Amino acid sequence: MKLKRLYRNSQIFKIALGIAILVVGYIASVFYKQMQSLESSVNLITNSTETQLELERVLSIISIYETSLRSYIITKDKSYLEHRFLRKGEIDLNFERIKKLVANNKGRSKDVDQLKRMIETRFALFKETLLLAESKNPDKDQLILKLKESTDYTEAMKTFVYKTINAEGDKIKIHNDNHQFELQDSIISAFLLVILSLLILLLSFNRMNVDINALKKANDDLQFLNHSFNNAEKIAGFGHWKINLETKLYTFSDNFLRLLGVDPDDFVPTIENVSQYIHPDDVDYVLETHMESLITLEPTTMMFRYLLANGEIRYIRSVGSFTRNSIGDLVKTGVNYDISEQYKKTLELEENNKELKSINEELESFNNIVSHDLQEPLHKIQMFISRIEVNEMDLISDQGKVYFSKIKLSANKMQTLLIDLVNYSRTIKGDKVFELTDLNQIVHQVIDDLSFNIEEKNAVIDLAVLPIIKVIPFQIEQLFINLISNSLKYSKNDVIPVISIFEEEIFANEIYENKIITNEEYCKIVISDNGIGFKQEYANKIFNLFYRLEKDVKYSGTGLGLAICKRIVENHDGFIQVNSEPNNGSQFALFILRNS
Repeated sequence: MKLKRLYRNSQIFKIALGIAILVVGYIASVFYKQMQSLESSVNLITNSTETQLELERVLSIISIYETSLRSYIITKDKSYLEHRFLRKGEIDLNFERIKKLVANNKGRSKDVDQLKRMIETRFALFKETLLLAESKNPDKDQLILKLKESTDYTEAMKTFVYKTINAEGDKIKIHNDNHQFELQDSIISAFLLVILSLLILLLSFNRMNVDINALKKANDDLQFLNHSFNNAEKIAGFGHWKINLETKLYTFSDNFLRLLGVDPDDFVPTIENVSQYIHPDDVDYVLETHMESLITLEPTTMMFRYLLANGEIRYIRSVGSFTRNSIGDLVKTGVNYDISEQYKKTLELEENNKELKSINEELESFNNIVSHDLQEPLHKIQMFISRIEVNEMDLISDQGKVYFSKIKLSANKMQTLLIDLVNYSRTIKGDKVFELTDLNQIVHQVIDDLSFNIEEKNAVIDLAVLPIIKVIPFQIEQLFINLISNSLKYSKNDVIPVISIFEEEIFANEIYENKIITNEEYCKIVISDNGIGFKQEYANKIFNLFYRLEKDVKYSGTGLGLAICKRIVENHDGFIQVNSEPNNGSQFALFILRNS
C-alpha cells in the first residue's frame, strides 16, 4: 500500500522518472562512445587489411615481373616484356594507396619508404639483368650471378614485406580482440539501454493510463457535477453568469437564459441582448450599476424585473463579485435568482401584517372595552344588587328573590368571564420579559392568594422543591392559580382534596411532536389531584377556548382557564399534557424550557 501511494504521488513519480532518464542518458552516452570506438576499431582493421592487400599486390607484381624476365631469357620471346611498364605504373598506384593508408603511422610510413627504395633497386636489377640478356654475346656466368643477385634481393624484399604484413596482421588481431571486447560491452550497453527504455515506457504508459483513468473519472465527475449544478439551477430557480474583464466576453448558464424565456442555443451572450429583457423602468439602473462595478471592482447586489416576450414579469435578485481565473484574468461572476414567488409572498405577508396589525388594534380596543367599558356598568350593576340585597330584600316576593339570585349569579359570572378574557389577552399581547425565577416563591404566593378557597375545601397542598428557571413571572403565577383553582373546583364532595406539586425526571422515551425531550433542555412540573377526573379522550379538547367539560351549574367557569394555561406554556416554548381517569383525579404535566 505504501509503494502504491508513493507510485501515485506525482512528485515522487517525477523524481523517479527524472533519475531514470538521467541513467538512460548516461548509458546512451557510454553506448555512443562504444560505437565510436567500434567504428575506430573497424577502420583500423580495414586499414590494416587494405595495407596487407596492397603489399601483397606489390609482391605479386614483382613476382610476375621476375617470372616474365626469366621466361624472356629462356625463350627470347619479347611478348613477356610487353606489359612491364604498365606493371611499374601499377606499383606506383599501389604505393600511393599504401602511403594514404599508413599516413597516420610514422613507423609504417618509414617502412613503406624503405620498401619503395627496395623496389627501385629491384627494378634497377631487372634493368641490368635485361640488358645482359639482350646483349649479342651475353656472359652466362655473369647473367646467372645477376639473376641470383636479383633473386636474393627479391627474397630479402619479400622478407621485409612479409615482416610488414605480419606486423599488420598482429595489429589486426589486437584490433580484432579489442573490437570483440568493445562489441560485447556495446551489446550489454544496448541491452541495458533497451531494457531501461522499455521500463521507462512501461512505467510512463502505466502512469499515463492511471492519469488518463483519473482524468476520465475527474471528467465524468465534472460532467456529473455540471449536470447536477444545472439541475440545481433549475430546481432552485437561479442562473449564473460571468464576464472576463480582459477579453470582455460574457458567459451565461443555460438556466440563466431560461429565466429570460429564451432558448440557450439561439442566444448570443452579450449584455446588450440581456438588457432587452430587463424591465424598461429598471434597465438604466441595472446597466449603470453593473458598468460602474467593472471600473470600481466593487461587488454588486441588485433587485430588478425581467419583462419576458410573453408579457410575464419576473422579479430577479442579482449578486456579483470579482475573482481571478486559472490564467490570472480578472473575472466578475454572478448569480441571478428568480424571487418572483418570494416577492409575491412578501407582498402577501405585508398585506397579512397590515391585517394582523388592524386585528391587533381591534383586539386592543376590545381589551380596553372589556377592561374598562364593560367592567364599569357591571360594577354598577353589582353595586345596586348589593344595595338591594341589604336594604330591599324584605320587600321582594319569593319569586322575585329567585330572579334576584339568578341576576346576581349572572353578574358574577359575567365578571369572571371579563377577568378571564383580560387574562387571556394578556397572555397573547402582554410583554414577554423572561427573568430567573424561583418557582417555589411563585407557588407559595399562589397558595397564599388562594388560602380562603383552600381552607374552605380543607385541601392539602403537597409542595416539593421546584427549580429556578427563566420565565415570565406574572404568567407563571397565573398558570399555577388556574391549575390549583381547577383542582379545588373539581374536587370530590366526600374526599379531602390533595394537590401535589413537584418536579419529575423526564425519561429517555419522552417524545413530543417527533422531538425527543430531555432533562437537560426541559423541566417537567407536575400538578396532580384526587378530584373527579374525566375521560382521557377529552384530554386535548379541554384546552380549547370556551370548552367546558362539566355542564353542572355547581361547577362554575368560563372555559378559558385551561386555554390560558396552554397559551402561557406555549409562550415559554413548552407544552402541557394531561392524564386523567374518571373518579381517579387528574395529572397536569408542564414542560418548560430551562433557558428560555
